[in-house]
Amino acid sequence: MNSRYLHSSPPTSNRPCGLRRAWRLGLCASATAALAACGGSNSGSDIGIGSWLSSNGSNSGNVSSAGGGQESIAPGDVYKAEIRRTAHGIPHIEASDEKGIGYGVGYSYAQDNFCVLAEHFVTVRGERSRYFGEGALPASGQGTLPANVTSDLFYRHHNDEAKVRAAWNAYSEPVQAMFKGFAAGFNRYLRETGAEALPSSCKGATWVRAVEDTDLVRLMRDYAALNGLADTAPFLAQASPPQRGGSTAQDAPRISGATALQALVQKPSTGSNAMALGSDATANGRGMVLGNPHFPWAGVLRLYQLHLTIPGRMDVMGASLPGLPMVGIGFTRDFAWTHTTNTAARLTFHQLRLDPADPTRYMVDGQSRPMERNVLKVDVRELDGRIAAREHAYYTTDFGTVIAHGPLRWDSQHAYTVRDTNTENHRLADQWLAMNRARSLDEMKDAVLRIVGNPWNNTLAADASGRTLFMSATPTPNVSGQMLADCQATDSDALKDLPAPVLRGDTMRCQWANDPAAPQAGIFAGKALPLLERRDYVQNSNDSAWLTNPQAPLEGFSPLVSIEGSRQGLRTRQGLSWLQTALQPRNGVPTRRVSQDQVEAMVLDNRVYLAELVLDDMLSLCPGGSRSPEVTAEMSQACSALKSWDRTAGLDAGIGYGYLEDFALSFLQQSPDVWRVAFDPADPVNTPRGLRVEQPEVAAQVRAAMEAAVRNVAAKGWTADRRWGDIQGATRGGRRIPVPGGHEELGVYNMMMSVDATGNGLREAVHGTSYLQSVGFTAEGPRARAFLAYSQSTDPGSPWFADQTELFARREWVELPFTRAEIDAQRDVTLKVIAE
Repeated sequence: MNSRYLHSSPPTSNRPCGLRRAWRLGLCASATAALAACGGSNSGSDIGIGSWLSSNGSNSGNVSSAGGGQESIAPGDVYKAEIRRTAHGIPHIEASDEKGIGYGVGYSYAQDNFCVLAEHFVTVRGERSRYFGEGALPASGQGTLPANVTSDLFYRHHNDEAKVRAAWNAYSEPVQAMFKGFAAGFNRYLRETGAEALPSSCKGATWVRAVEDTDLVRLMRDYAALNGLADTAPFLAQASPPQRGGSTAQDAPRISGATALQALVQKPSTGSNAMALGSDATANGRGMVLGNPHFPWAGVLRLYQLHLTIPGRMDVMGASLPGLPMVGIGFTRDFAWTHTTNTAARLTFHQLRLDPADPTRYMVDGQSRPMERNVLKVDVRELDGRIAAREHAYYTTDFGTVIAHGPLRWDSQHAYTVRDTNTENHRLADQWLAMNRARSLDEMKDAVLRIVGNPWNNTLAADASGRTLFMSATPTPNVSGQMLADCQATDSDALKDLPAPVLRGDTMRCQWANDPAAPQAGIFAGKALPLLERRDYVQNSNDSAWLTNPQAPLEGFSPLVSIEGSRQGLRTRQGLSWLQTALQPRNGVPTRRVSQDQVEAMVLDNRVYLAELVLDDMLSLCPGGSRSPEVTAEMSQACSALKSWDRTAGLDAGIGYGYLEDFALSFLQQSPDVWRVAFDPADPVNTPRGLRVEQPEVAAQVRAAMEAAVRNVAAKGWTADRRWGDIQGATRGGRRIPVPGGHEELGVYNMMMSVDATGNGLREAVHGTSYLQSVGFTAEGPRARAFLAYSQSTDPGSPWFADQTELFARREWVELPFTRAEIDAQRDVTLKVIAE
């Protein structure tokens, strides 16, 4: 799991927000809301903002319509930004320099989502336990310490002052200026609003305070640790040297390698679909980009729309993560890009051979070396309000930090370490700034390959001339296939199921290699990583780089970079299947072309690709089917619903969708041998497929799973008279908005995960399609349309709290104004000029 979703308050009831799972899924948008819902309190007398407010006062800017008004500028004029708001609250921020851009972004974001980021600054400082208590106890196999204590220890270790200072010094002056500007703008909103007038989720909270530029560095390091080191936080916090006699604190219970695999690193917290189509594939012969990131719908990973302009130097629009004062996914006049979470490794484990005389020393090439012991302390608010200290010692080595879980045991002979490339990646913000400033696709390509600062994403792009580009350039351990073979740890069979390789740690020959062309020690240089340029298309849906375009498979890389010949996910297969059908290639060259409207229709058609692979075989077991025996009432009910279902996860989908979802998750995932045509690396887009229902034992299993699906779906409260839009939705201010989309294991491109948070049978959307972007190019410039599926603001009092969620339900795309003329032509444009 990711430590970001470990945060919780002490459970005082059986309400859902007191559960650790609810925090992981982002069901509680803030600690304040969770405490209120679960019977807790946010009161306290520690660091607050009252004295800071009274000593700094308010420094208001002027608000006017776009047509005019008086402007008052504060003395000094160190920071200045113009903020034009168009429909749906999208800020178009213009400034003369980077610090002004940061200032405008910090202020705008605070207006819309102050509490979300204010609370997360508490997290990255390692202070959750001080304000919210120790948190919930972990589930079995998920660590030993309460959630907030685990989180605080991790961030005190990951974001210690030396590391934060090193990261700050490594960032360029423009990025430093943007961080300072963001902090100033964020703090300005706090001064103007006042503690008691903040949104309800942080109103008067003792943990709200002014932020510093280094808080932005802590936040960047947190983003870099996502989908990597942060996943191991509970197991870093339970590693302790063996006691006398060889026993260890983590001995009981011993967890199997398979369970350790699930517990250590679950599926990434982020995902995406992406296509970039070129001149050979589009109707007008120009480039087109579809970006469909899948992110949580609550918390600090909610994307935010924005448009940033420094006249003559930068003009870029799209969306970004909170606190990142640049565009993460977006477009300029000349090119557009998006990202997908890649499969490249970010971390490795090493097996240390310990010095027999001291289990805190390890042997390297025959020499004994000491581990570095670092005792970290966190303050914990007890139930009676008192503050108590807890501590844990972390042990670091030349091969990373000692970890303990399952087969990775610290005993008298061995200890295990984890090392993440992104711990030393201080280039994240500079990477996106360089992309935002790029004047062409070539400049953007050069920036990505040179900086290698994107922590865990592929980059897909297209330009106005119709070129497309794919790059999987992320910090990846420089471990060749040969090194993997030569450096396998002892007891490799017991460790083979772990989510990252376990290398020997008793020789420097098994340390990550250095490439002088790389921007960081121990990683591959950008030019050594997967890259593909095409005139038809490139695509990715979170599988490896191998089948970016099946006409030009990317092969020959280290397994840590990209794995070839592997089974593809159903979203990848649906995307490639659609492209094949739409383009009708002959000898690798498209014979048809597609429009932007067609691409937009595809991403929201909610097609369930799994149904095309298995449903006809399932229905053959129904009454009147080719293999139908005598059937039960449950089987008849399943058959009737599945036959009438439209094979989508749209709002009007019937209960048949629920039956197939349960069939896939409860049966098919656990039964890999039931496929009629097994996976074939020579035909990866079309295999596996079909169910071997012609074999009696498989037919019996499938019938039993269909009957079980009827019972399971009924137990969840879904009745046959309800549509999917009646079941899955988003709650906004007591109002229910239906949400389309379905589970990724069913191959729904418009992926949406939802949970029954209240036990009433309704499912709340918690993760999936977030910022959905479609960008095409014309002779007049970019034509961009988008949704921010969960809307721009988390403040229930904002007009932008639910507006785009309603549009998403109706599949009504938002046209994005990009030029000044387009912006000024919008209705009800507001202008605010801020300066100080």
